[in-house]
Amino acid sequence: MRLACFAFSLFLAARTFAVETSPEVSAVAALRGADRTARLIAGAKKEGELMLYSSLTQDDQLRLAADFKSRYGVALKFWRGSQSHILQRVITETRGGRFEFDALETNAPQIEALAREKVLQRVDSPYVAEVLLPETLPAHGEWTPDRLNLLVYAYNTNKVKHADVPKSWKDLLAPKWKGRIGMESTNVEWFAALVEAMGEKSGLELFQRLGANGVAVRTGHNHSAALVAAGEIPLMLGIYSHDAERYKKKNAPVDWFVLPPAIVLPSAVAVSRRAPHPHAAVLFYDYMLSDGQRFYLEVNRVPANKNYDTPVRRLVQERQPIRVVNSQEAIDDYDKWQGLYKRLIVDRSQN
Repeated sequence: MRLACFAFSLFLAARTFAVETSPEVSAVAALRGADRTARLIAGAKKEGELMLYSSLTQDDQLRLAADFKSRYGVALKFWRGSQSHILQRVITETRGGRFEFDALETNAPQIEALAREKVLQRVDSPYVAEVLLPETLPAHGEWTPDRLNLLVYAYNTNKVKHADVPKSWKDLLAPKWKGRIGMESTNVEWFAALVEAMGEKSGLELFQRLGANGVAVRTGHNHSAALVAAGEIPLMLGIYSHDAERYKKKNAPVDWFVLPPAIVLPSAVAVSRRAPHPHAAVLFYDYMLSDGQRFYLEVNRVPANKNYDTPVRRLVQERQPIRVVNSQEAIDDYDKWQGLYKRLIVDRSQN
């Protein structure tokens, strides 16, 4: 959590370092027409590879690289780090005059921070129109959401009876939940979105009472899901639905639910203005918004495309309350919400 705060502070405190788009990237990003894909594939094969910075798990990245190469004959190299590590690395490299990455894939607030740094290239992809939640699209068009992180509330079915699953946020304040609830330490955007949806005064009071009732704070969404599966934490607030689904498919005693409003944190794909392999970079961008969406389903993630049956699309169809994390606001107000989350929850964590 300290690293996440440092990375955003580094971005906010420093002047914007605008990067001039290379002519090659500009030309490739603007390709249109029926032969667009064929031209991208031909150019990408000549380039032979691309470098991706991503926060996907290593297993998912290896499978992604294999799928991409099998389709296009292009090697997908990657550097994996948390969204905060990616933000820090790109800022450091860019300000040092190094342009090593072709594409990025990580949480949208960190991608938006880099768009403000003027290092990302607008891509005229025909697949942008297929995004399920139009409100997730930035006006500048320098990134596009490719997956949706639905933050859910997972419980161990051996420790919590289905009948006892909370039906409202106030249910979580009952004495029976004292010391039995966990939260993830970096979920600042989730916390901010919930508090704003509840009304700031009421929302902060709720989290103040939750913190006083005893919350175990852990770091890492997948790690948090593992703790639920192991029975160490009976109920974990704010893990990703895909992590819970993976454990369910392994027959672990895990299930999940949503309390309104459902919080969605988009992740996004973007291309560098100085991509060393521009055809491969733009081809990858298109892939992540088309065939890559099917790949996300295969690894239990939630694609952003509206044509797939996902938990988020079902919530939309059922007209359930949804709150999408606003990437611009997440950056502008990060210090405020990080400080409140730290004071109300993180610093009061039970071991």
